[in-house]
Amino acid sequence: MTDVFDQLNQGHFSPTLSFFRLKHTQTQDGTEHFELTFPPQSVNPMGLVQGGMIAAALDDATSVTMISGYQREFAPLSTDLHIMFHRGLQPGAARIEVKVVKLGQRSATAEGRLFDLQDRLIATLFHTAQPTPTASAS
Repeated sequence: MTDVFDQLNQGHFSPTLSFFRLKHTQTQDGTEHFELTFPPQSVNPMGLVQGGMIAAALDDATSVTMISGYQREFAPLSTDLHIMFHRGLQPGAARIEVKVVKLGQRSATAEGRLFDLQDRLIATLFHTAQPTPTASAS
C-alpha cells in the first residue's frame, strides 16, 4: 500500500489538496512539514488569501496527518475547527507544520500552523475530529 504522504505528493489524494498543491516535505521531531501554494483564485477583495481558503488548507494538512497517524484505518470526521488568524497572507507559496496532539479511539486532535516564506506565523488551527473507519479498514 502506498504511504499516505507519497500518495499526497503524487497528486492522488483529493481535489482540494491538488488545488493548493499541498506537498509533504519531511517529518522532523514529530512534526509533519508541508509546502503549498495559494493560487490567485484564493484571494479576497483586499488581494489577501481569503480566511476560508487558509482554513481549508490547514484542515487538509491536519486531516492527512491524522489519516497517516491512524495508518489509513480511520479518517477524521471533523467535530471542531478552531482557527486563529495572526496576519494577512499574500497569494503564492507558504508552508504548514502539523503536530498530532491526540489520536484516540473516540477523538483526535491536531494543531496546524501556517507560515509565510519569511517564517511569520499567519494562522493556527486546532482540528478535533471523530476517527471514522475508512473503506480500506473494512
